[in-house]
Amino acid sequence: MMEKLYTESSLEKCIKAASEELGISEENIKYEIVEEKKSLFRKRITISVKMKSENLSEELGRQTDDGENNENIIELNENDGTVSIVNEKIQVTNPKAGGEPAYIIVRGNTINVMADGEIVQDKKSVFEESEIKIIFQENEAKRELKISISEDKLEAYATVIYIPQKIYKLKDKAKSNKITIEAEIEAQVNPTKYKVEEIKQELSNLNIVYGIIEENLKKCVEGCNEKILVAKGEPVVNGENDFIEIKFKQEESYKQLKEDQVGNVDFKSIGAIEAAHKGDILAVRHDGQEGRDGIDITGKKTKYKPGKKLKIKVGNGAIVQEQNIIVADIDGKPCVKSNVFYVYPVHEIKSDVDLKTGNIKFIGDIIVYGNVAEGMEVEGGNAVEIGKDVERAFIRAKGNISIKGNVIAAKVFGGGDDVEKLKTINDLEQLKEIVNNIITASEEIKKYNLLGENKKDGEIIKVLIENKFKLLPRICLSVITHLNIQHDEFTEDDLVNLIKCRLLGMGPISIKHYSELEDIRNSIEEKLVYLRDTLALPVNVQMSYCQDSNIQSSGDVIIFGKGEYISEITANGSIYIFQDKSVARGGILKAKNEIKCKVVGSTAGVSTKLKVEKEGHIWVDVAYQNTVFVVGTREFILDSPSKNVHAYLDSSGDIVVDKFKL
Repeated sequence: MMEKLYTESSLEKCIKAASEELGISEENIKYEIVEEKKSLFRKRITISVKMKSENLSEELGRQTDDGENNENIIELNENDGTVSIVNEKIQVTNPKAGGEPAYIIVRGNTINVMADGEIVQDKKSVFEESEIKIIFQENEAKRELKISISEDKLEAYATVIYIPQKIYKLKDKAKSNKITIEAEIEAQVNPTKYKVEEIKQELSNLNIVYGIIEENLKKCVEGCNEKILVAKGEPVVNGENDFIEIKFKQEESYKQLKEDQVGNVDFKSIGAIEAAHKGDILAVRHDGQEGRDGIDITGKKTKYKPGKKLKIKVGNGAIVQEQNIIVADIDGKPCVKSNVFYVYPVHEIKSDVDLKTGNIKFIGDIIVYGNVAEGMEVEGGNAVEIGKDVERAFIRAKGNISIKGNVIAAKVFGGGDDVEKLKTINDLEQLKEIVNNIITASEEIKKYNLLGENKKDGEIIKVLIENKFKLLPRICLSVITHLNIQHDEFTEDDLVNLIKCRLLGMGPISIKHYSELEDIRNSIEEKLVYLRDTLALPVNVQMSYCQDSNIQSSGDVIIFGKGEYISEITANGSIYIFQDKSVARGGILKAKNEIKCKVVGSTAGVSTKLKVEKEGHIWVDVAYQNTVFVVGTREFILDSPSKNVHAYLDSSGDIVVDKFKL
């Protein structure tokens, strides 16, 4: 028997210390209290734990993972049995009287031990007559080839792993009461290496036949734990588009203008005319690069997409040389519209336009370095630039209009005939919407007999126009007027006759069935298609200041100076009056897309109306009372001075005016 003493400050700690050292659960420890001392501040207790040498040997065998265990301990009792391993042979001696038998312990997954026909799971006592059989868990030598293909089938990777066969033998152990049976590697047998041809065959089995990289295959056969690129295809390279290099400076839009550090925009550079002389190169076409077909590692080809070929087109004043070069054929101003290059002749008036010069009408660009006097007219076939003021005069151009000075009590129309066409389009769209609503309303009234069973369709339509669609007569008259102004095939055509006969006056009474209104709707759609197809590119009108004037543009209206006063401004694009301290006071501003202003109205409450279509937005830094915001058909009147105002329609079609009180 063996005895060990443990001294701690409490009995529980003594038992716990013995349990941890001997590897025996606290419940199974048998002990005696040897000594117990108490003082005022300290308590000491000593216990004696007695156990057989077998239990101690088991405990010692369970310690150490570093290779040291009980087999290095001299046997504890001369009567105990012994076991040892010498030259891979297990030698066992039986115990003498009163001694303990020898034990073997089996751990690890490389070896299995059978003793007396039973597999030893952990430990087992053995004797001289015991039949002990050792079974090594030997693996077979093997090799692995893994091939992965990229998703686009342009690359293939290979990984080759060799796993050798390990041959084990028993590890010798010194004589002891208990030993751990362990195996050690005696030799390794490597598998046969892959040949390059074998890897190629495996690639072929996976349909990989193109772009094989021979050098990397040689690396693979030596074994690799990382992926190695073994095949690479050629990606398709699409052709590049032709492009045209423009050699002259084009007009900049307001969105490209330069700002200073405080956000002020330099509008005075807008619309500057760059002259070209005969023979100057205007543009050069550069051919795009040819593409290249792609081929993946399976040998599948992918045709490249050729680049777009551009045709160079010239109009008046420009010619093509050497197939790819556009040059000016006259002196004038170069421009490009819808991919067609022109050179417009420039007519310069280095004085005022007055009674001495007479009215100015020219097919190209017009530059007036002075003023345009009262009662005078300037009409340009392209752009018009006026260096000073315009007072009680009429300015009209098919291209951009730039007025460096002020516009007082004048008419300025940018876009030529397009301005009238745009008005016609706007009226026709409103008329079409009303006609659609009348058809829908008539159908509902007839379906539910809301006006009685004897009511004729013409009478129903007449009642609807008089009560629900009161704006129809005014819009019809505006459409007829604008169509007649066009001076083309629309004059007194079918649509005008249909409007007069079926929508105005007593005309609706003659309608026998409401479906006859579909003829009017179809005719409106035909006119809209024609008018939109004949529109030119939108042009911009820009000036420093306007007062008591009528300004119209097929594009944007830009006021870069003090602002506007009691003027009517109409833009098919947008209106911008956003120079610092600019003011819009009085009048009506109508735009299709958006209106942006700094200050609108005055402290005295001058009424100013800002109007955009239903998809448009209005932005104002400061707006005073009586400012009217109109989005689509919705209207909002501001009742108090506000800042950071934003008006628009929400998803339900109601007007929303975001603002803060000033």
